[in-house]
Amino acid sequence: CLFSSDTVSIRSYCNGQSSDARPASVSSSGFHSQRRRHTYSQPSSIDSLETFNGDMTRRSEKEILQALNDRFAGYIEKVRNLEMHNRNLEAEAAALRQSQAGRASVGEHYERELCDLRDLLQQLTGEKARAALEHEHLEEDIQHLRVRLEDEARNREELEAGVRTMKKYVEECRLARLELDKKMCALEEEAAFLKKNHEEEVAELLAQIQGAQVSFDMRDALKADVTSALREIRSQLDTHASKSSTHAEEWFKVRMERLSEAARSNQNAIRGSQEEIAEYRRQLQSRTIELETLRGMKESLERQRMESEDRHQDDLNSLQETINQLDNELKTTKWEMASQLKDYQELLNVKMALDIEIAAYRLVREEKPSAPKPEKAEPEAKPAPKAEPEKTESKKEEKKPEEKPAPKVEPEKTETKKEEKKPEEKKEASKAESKEAAKMEKAEKSSGTESKESKEEKAKK
Repeated sequence: CLFSSDTVSIRSYCNGQSSDARPASVSSSGFHSQRRRHTYSQPSSIDSLETFNGDMTRRSEKEILQALNDRFAGYIEKVRNLEMHNRNLEAEAAALRQSQAGRASVGEHYERELCDLRDLLQQLTGEKARAALEHEHLEEDIQHLRVRLEDEARNREELEAGVRTMKKYVEECRLARLELDKKMCALEEEAAFLKKNHEEEVAELLAQIQGAQVSFDMRDALKADVTSALREIRSQLDTHASKSSTHAEEWFKVRMERLSEAARSNQNAIRGSQEEIAEYRRQLQSRTIELETLRGMKESLERQRMESEDRHQDDLNSLQETINQLDNELKTTKWEMASQLKDYQELLNVKMALDIEIAAYRLVREEKPSAPKPEKAEPEAKPAPKAEPEKTESKKEEKKPEEKPAPKVEPEKTETKKEEKKPEEKKEASKAESKEAAKMEKAEKSSGTESKESKEEKAKK
């Protein structure tokens, strides 16, 4: 704003000076053309002879004025160029501010993304820990089921051994029963044979007795004794046969009862063992089904665990890549910011130098009007009305040489002031550069500490 106000004031001052001094432009060519036009337009009169001497004496002053005008025109052109340069610098500074704001917003966006990614990483680590804990619990359950399966397998083997022993015992009982049946058949056949033999013997004895009765009819005396003896023998044989038959029947019945009881007990045991075998088979089938289901669950959980580990590893790798990329981008942005700060500092130094030059131009402008103006000379007698324009122009020319010598010395003063201010500006610029270097060192240290912290966090994870 200061620079623009100074340029406007300088431009207005130049316009005022040119309007007061001469209606033509400030440049030397315009001055000569104006003077040439006025000199050629003058009529030939006595006043031209009188002013010739004044013109000769004023040539040196005109040359000085011409040099001053040329120098002042150069100053004005330089001020215009500096104004344009200042506008360009302001536009660049605004663009730099916008880019810095955009980069700051990008850095905040990256920071938010990093925070989100860190939260996601913590969540994934928690899920991984929970999955590992569930896997351990499932491993314990599988181990417990394996122990149970081994126990059931041992019980099954024991039961199968018991079944085999029971089968052997049943087979032995069956063989014993067959033997007893054979013995019973043999005894029945023997009893029938004995009965038949007894009947045959009784029949033979009866036949013999009848024959004896026929042959010994004569022997009546002895008849009673023989019949009594036969009766006794018959009674003895009958009692002996009845006793043997009853004894055989009782022994056979007792033996049959024992065998039937043993068969019934064996059948009950066989039935119980068969039921136990069926129950154990059902239990074994259910355990095998449970084992197959648990094996399937274990395989599925193993696949899920491996998939989750692979997925988590891929996520971790992608997150690590994004973190590394963001760190690299952060470093590049920091370096760019440092370079831009350096450029900005250089622009500030240039701007300070331009402000100093503008202040010098302002001092020149302020000191020009403060120069003492000489009193106006009394107008000479006008011999003719045609010579009035020449006199007025000559008066203006007389005023200008007396007004313009002051600016000759003022640039030297401004240059001395510039030289006085340059060490202070150099000191301020060196201070600003040292501050910027300290800021850059702090930023590098903070980036180094952040990278170390991120590396430590990565190592911990």
